[in-house]
Amino acid sequence: MKTRTTLPLMLLALCLPCGAAWTYVDGSDGDERYLERDTLQRNGRLAQVWEVDDRTVPDPSGVHSLRSHTEYDCEAKLYRVTYLSGHSERMTQGAVLFAGPGDGLWKPVQPETLGELSMDMACEDPGENDDDEDDDAR
Repeated sequence: MKTRTTLPLMLLALCLPCGAAWTYVDGSDGDERYLERDTLQRNGRLAQVWEVDDRTVPDPSGVHSLRSHTEYDCEAKLYRVTYLSGHSERMTQGAVLFAGPGDGLWKPVQPETLGELSMDMACEDPGENDDDEDDDAR
């Protein structure tokens, strides 16, 4: 059953445009988080969205950026990663160093973190941000 969801997510990741309209969430200490509002899907209390964690300095394994497909439970304040890839350059450019399904386990969103800010953006009422186009990433 896991491969039934893994393959479509991997194919979708390959089809995502490199020039995606990433919306800046927040960042500090050389790490920034973006999400792609165009990919945001809401179904009741659940929200799914593609996200990027971008680093100014790569980690020891050479990962400069991470792309993830994240699902949020807006009421229970939980999240799970259903797909994750690591890239050698910023904003998911360069070589794909690894890619595959996330662990899919629901985890609590920690307060006052990038995760909480991402969840808040993904879970907000769709009508709340209609005139917020100026916040789109570079």
